Amino acid sequence: MPKRWMRLAATALLGCLLLASGPWAAAAQPDAGNRRLLEKGLTVYELDREIARLADEQSRLSVRIRETERDAEQASLQIAEMKRKTADVLRSYYTGDRSSIWLAALSVRSVRDALYVWDQLQLIVSRDRRTMDDYRERYRSLKAKTNALEEDRRKLGDTIAAYEAEKQNRIRAQREVERLLAGNAERAKLEKEMAELSKRWEERGLPLFKTYFAALAAAMPKLPELLGQNGGSVAIKGLNPTVEIADGELNRFLQSHDEAFRGFAFSFGDGSITAGGRSDDVTITVQGRYAVENEPANAVRFKIDGVTFNGYPLPASTAQSLERQFDLAFYPGKIAPFLQATGVKTVPGKMTIALKLAL
Repeated sequence: MPKRWMRLAATALLGCLLLASGPWAAAAQPDAGNRRLLEKGLTVYELDREIARLADEQSRLSVRIRETERDAEQASLQIAEMKRKTADVLRSYYTGDRSSIWLAALSVRSVRDALYVWDQLQLIVSRDRRTMDDYRERYRSLKAKTNALEEDRRKLGDTIAAYEAEKQNRIRAQREVERLLAGNAERAKLEKEMAELSKRWEERGLPLFKTYFAALAAAMPKLPELLGQNGGSVAIKGLNPTVEIADGELNRFLQSHDEAFRGFAFSFGDGSITAGGRSDDVTITVQGRYAVENEPANAVRFKIDGVTFNGYPLPASTAQSLERQFDLAFYPGKIAPFLQATGVKTVPGKMTIALKLAL
């Protein structure tokens, strides 16, 4: 296998290394007594956002299910009619209803008659074939609509279950907020701080995440330069090539191509990856890991285990939302159809991706 292919594969993989960290200064934190209250207040805010999203998703799926049911019912009626016509065509051939046509072809007395009969035969056969083709196409369309309907119903069930679960999480978090606020002489001040923290997250923290991810996406086409600078990151042994990348190399490369990364640092740990960045008084961190998936396609996908904003951990729904918005996976087959990832390993300072040639 030419090393060039391995380098291309490694390059694309680097584009997915979105989450790692280096040292960054921590934002000022309130005293320990109020920290838990602010954390729970931010959790309630994020759960409200997720509940609203799930409600919208539930409504959207319900509308789509009704539309698909209507389309499937109409397609079913059309299928019944096409099935009847197809049966008539097939019956005509087996019962001899088309025999007069063939007899006419055998009894022609001139070239002109032969051409006429031939044209008629072509028209009839073409029409019969079109009838049967239409039936097959409509049947496939109905099958696709039925499958889509089943999938949407499954998604709706999952969405409703997630909606109910998040509502319960929200109730528990709100009860904790009320418990911590109860009898507190600074209740009004703390409620204001909770609102300000939520606003700062919405206006500064979340956009900062998106800024970094957008910069990473823009840097991906330039990543081949990194392997060109460091050919030793690709090792080829038989049919099992590996790709190694040091977090320091990745940091220097990204920061040299986009100033947005000046405030962002990457670090590989023992079985984990962490990312962190700071902009003015806003600090964000992400913790996660990479895992190989084979369905629906072979990929090295990043799983977000935790997200923090100015030191406050955010609920799992926030991490899941970020995963939905950004495809944090590398697909070896998109670089070369014969490449597959078989394993991922991280140790302090280095990440190794094991590949194989799917010949």
